[in-house]
Amino acid sequence: MHSMFRQSVIGLAFLALATPAAAQDEGFPHEVRTTKFTIVDVDASKSFYEDLIGLKEVNRFETTGLVEPFMAFDEQGGRIGLLAFTEHENIEKTPLPVSVVSVSDLDPVLARFEAANHPYQEYSAEMTGSVRLAIARDPSGNAIEIVERDGPGRVSGARLIVDDRAEVEEFFVRVFGVDPGRRIQTDGFDEVFFDFDGGMYLALYQPMDAVEAAFPRSDQPVVAIYSRDFDGVLERVKAGGLRVREFGTGMFLADDPSGNVVEVVRLAIQ
Repeated sequence: MHSMFRQSVIGLAFLALATPAAAQDEGFPHEVRTTKFTIVDVDASKSFYEDLIGLKEVNRFETTGLVEPFMAFDEQGGRIGLLAFTEHENIEKTPLPVSVVSVSDLDPVLARFEAANHPYQEYSAEMTGSVRLAIARDPSGNAIEIVERDGPGRVSGARLIVDDRAEVEEFFVRVFGVDPGRRIQTDGFDEVFFDFDGGMYLALYQPMDAVEAAFPRSDQPVVAIYSRDFDGVLERVKAGGLRVREFGTGMFLADDPSGNVVEVVRLAIQ
């Protein structure tokens, strides 16, 4: 395995072991609910996430040219949105994990991978310096990290690969008013974590190797953030001059400074 990939794994392992950062102030208006990526085949992808990892389909969005199953361990937790377009994008996928899930026992998951003859890379706690984990690619080439940790299974976080961590961090701080939390910096990468609401986290990961960072960005969203300050977020995104695509009054897509597409959904004020 590429050395940068291994360093990335170790960085996320430190996160998995760390004490969770405090959530934002009570009433914080934004929630990270879904990590997303494109897939080619719905049935093959569902089989991977259901039969091998143990998630289930909890919801589905369908419109002309798109089917999007939402995969999760339960109805209330974080989700993975599988974007299956009729005309799918044919782009190279990054080898770095773009989503992280956690399970209480990794052995049954790996046994299912073995039985299905599905390749994976396992890292012991001794190798990572903290926790045991595995990384596997789904049938469309999306790399998923599976971390063994106490508690029920959950979709833990979304990970954005960025060209300039500081620049993208400033974007999220300015647009969402979210405070950066834990940071891991090595000779190989620079990573920061945002805990929007104490649920799913959002990580920004900058590889120091230009080759690792040089992969085409999808034109589709990689994370969905639900906001009670939807209009304010939209105004601040537009003020930054980056690309925005609006879909009615309840959803828009915006590029971060590295070209990752962020989906923002209006959340009803309660």
